[in-house]
This record gives sequence, structure tokens and C-alpha cells, in this order.
Amino acid sequence: MAPSKKGKAKAEKAEPTQSSKNDSKFPSSIRSVPPSSVAITIHAKPGAKSSSITDFSEVAVGVQIDAPAKDGEANAALLDYISSVLGVKKRQVSIGSGSKSRDKVVIVEEITLQSVFDALKKESKC
Repeated sequence: MAPSKKGKAKAEKAEPTQSSKNDSKFPSSIRSVPPSSVAITIHAKPGAKSSSITDFSEVAVGVQIDAPAKDGEANAALLDYISSVLGVKKRQVSIGSGSKSRDKVVIVEEITLQSVFDALKKESKC
């Protein structure tokens, strides 16, 4: 009898942790980080002819970068491109994780989730 009670308890605990109102309005590839930052999950594609946003989905924002993937050149170009798309200073944008991977988390400070969503959506339609 004890195992069945544990199963019910786990099922009951799982329900309150589902997505909040913010998650339904914005894709999970962009999320708010307290107090005033936004984390963007990015799939980088270095070595392209020009920098642009290729995909904007729930999983990640696809960004092709016009720099090679060596000596941190693509990371620097990615941060420059993201800062120009979002209209923020370069010092407000940093790589939170994935500096040696194509899948990265970029942190943008002092910006709202809505403004990041609008800027990325606008740039991905061009």
C-alpha cells in the first residue's frame, strides 16, 4: 500500500510546477532571469556569409554568424549581433553557458522579456 501513496503524491506535486502565464505567452527559448535580465537559448551556426536569425522556436533561437568558430571569434560576433538586434550595449550581453558549444545561453541584462521577444520576432521575419 505504501508505494501507491507515493505515486499519488508525486502526481499531485507535478501539477503545480507546470508553466506559468509568462511561459504561455513567450517561447521557452527566452526566459526571464531575476531581477531584470533575460536568458536566450541560442543554436549558433558559425561561418556563414552574413549574421542573421534563421529560426525562432520553442527550443532555441537559430543564429548564423559571419565569423569562424575559432579563438572565440564566433562568440564575440554573436554577442555583437545580439546586442545590435536588441538595441542594447555590448556590455549588457554575455554568454551564460556553452562558450565552446553551438548550443549557448546568452544573458541580456536590464531588458524586459517583451522587448526581447519583439526584437527577435521582428528580426526573424526579415
